[in-house]
Amino acid sequence: MDTILEDDVRNSIGIIPARLDSTRLPRKLLLDLAGKPLLQWTLEGASKSRYLSKLLVATDSQEIAEFCTSIGFDYILTPKEFSSGTERVLWTYETLGKEYRFVVNIQGDEPFIDGKTIDNLLLKAFQNNADISTLVAPIIENKEIFEPSTVKVVLDLNNFAIYFSRSPIPFVRDVSSEEWSKHTTFFKHIGIYCFSNGVVERIKKMRTGKLELVEKLEQLRWMENGEKIYCVTTEKFLVGIDTEQDLELAKNVIKGLI
Repeated sequence: MDTILEDDVRNSIGIIPARLDSTRLPRKLLLDLAGKPLLQWTLEGASKSRYLSKLLVATDSQEIAEFCTSIGFDYILTPKEFSSGTERVLWTYETLGKEYRFVVNIQGDEPFIDGKTIDNLLLKAFQNNADISTLVAPIIENKEIFEPSTVKVVLDLNNFAIYFSRSPIPFVRDVSSEEWSKHTTFFKHIGIYCFSNGVVERIKKMRTGKLELVEKLEQLRWMENGEKIYCVTTEKFLVGIDTEQDLELAKNVIKGLI
């Protein structure tokens, strides 16, 4: 990549929204995963990015703030009253008062995220002049197509999202549901977002959308308001930790059992 373009991409910030309270898995970000708290895995993986010039945690928890200090990572204390991680990230970005080319919202419960994956997302966002971009991955197991916790996405020919849903999309007609994955590629959404600095103010002004309300997916608000979301496919194994089962899966992956 041209050095000037690369320097532009390097002027990016990664922000990890980190709440200690979690309904499905209490205190999950500080739970042990193979000898280290979950949040530490995410921080160490993201810190290997070549293009993030700054990485910090945005948290409303003093305990998480103290943990970040203990392992040498920056943090900022935020108010509690945010309805989503994105709201916390954008508040943090504006509070810092410095302009970055891209703002990357990295979920704190993604222990296998790494620098190469983040850098590829940033490069593709820059190359495609995308105001909002995100990661998607092919669904391998047919049963996952039908799990509401797995958010599916369909793409246009230029890799922009057409729609996100908890329902199985697209619908494969005249084929048994047990055979769907053999007839087309299904994609699942990986909840990591990259925002250009120009879209931040627009997102802040958007009201909750009707589709967002029914699906409980914040990205539908942006699409309802006319924003396009560029999707970058990754083959990297990533798993967001929402349940005890997810945590056990991550432990088995680290142990080499899967």
